[in-house]
Amino acid sequence: MSENTGGVPPRDEDGRDVPPPPPGYGQPGGDVPPAAPQPGAPTPPPGGAYPPPPGYGTPPPPGYGTTPPASPYGQPAGQPYGQQPYGQPYAPAPGQVDIGNGFSWAFSKFGQNWVTFLVGTLLWFIGISVVTSLVSGIFGGFGSLIGRDGSGVGAGFALASAGIAGAVVTAVTILLGSLFSAAVIGTALKVTAGRPVSLADMFDFSHVAQVFVLGLLLAVANGVLTFIPFFGALAQIAITYFVFFGYHLIVDRNLGAIDAIRESVQLQTRNVGSSVLVVLVAIAIVVVGIIACFVGVLVAGPVAALFSAYAYRRVTNGQIAA
Repeated sequence: MSENTGGVPPRDEDGRDVPPPPPGYGQPGGDVPPAAPQPGAPTPPPGGAYPPPPGYGTPPPPGYGTTPPASPYGQPAGQPYGQQPYGQPYAPAPGQVDIGNGFSWAFSKFGQNWVTFLVGTLLWFIGISVVTSLVSGIFGGFGSLIGRDGSGVGAGFALASAGIAGAVVTAVTILLGSLFSAAVIGTALKVTAGRPVSLADMFDFSHVAQVFVLGLLLAVANGVLTFIPFFGALAQIAITYFVFFGYHLIVDRNLGAIDAIRESVQLQTRNVGSSVLVVLVAIAIVVVGIIACFVGVLVAGPVAALFSAYAYRRVTNGQIAA
């Protein structure tokens, strides 16, 4: 076949015209009219271009390849509650108390602030003993003077005076004991915040009214329950458990006595298992101190207060200084 130079139809070697090839893929179809659409077939869009098949070139679903959003507790969605991401140090879940860490932290902070806690506790014990002895001696001596005449009237006055003396001594003891508890707990809470403490913090009387009301309510309740066998003892245990953070809330949040009791009950019912261990460990610290005699109490009281302050910060999701 001779080469076609354009403009003249191609011919073979014998001089005959060669028919043009049929329309192929990607070539215009010439004057051939398009086929009529079949009934029910989709109508092609203008220009003859069909859309790409489903799924081809579509964007990825929302969130594909991105980090899952954080949950309200600060953990990625889908991660089991209370577990830490791989490679990060362990930390208890919100509201839970690590007993071992709390115990170690309390002893460590007592060692760093032993002068404040030890001297302050010693001065409180001396002050409470002196004041209660003076009050008892004053009222007791007054009653004995009235009853010296030996008459029935004098004996009656003496008996009434003894009852009044006992009530006054009890009230003074409750007041001083409550003030001591609030003072040592307030000092421990300052330690959890990383603030420096001094001996003056052990004699903070800024919440004296509500502290005394709370102490008086607890004393009256426990006094009445003493006369109820078995169930009274169970009720006393329940009071100790549910009002465990009462002084903490008065000092830390400036709550009234009733509001502090209500809030303490709510805190102690959020995580019963952890809270029971906290109360038992705090009581065990004090008991061991009592067994170790006077010096042991001077150490056990502040350590128990520091441990309870640690637990309080944990159950309220507060910050604890290392």
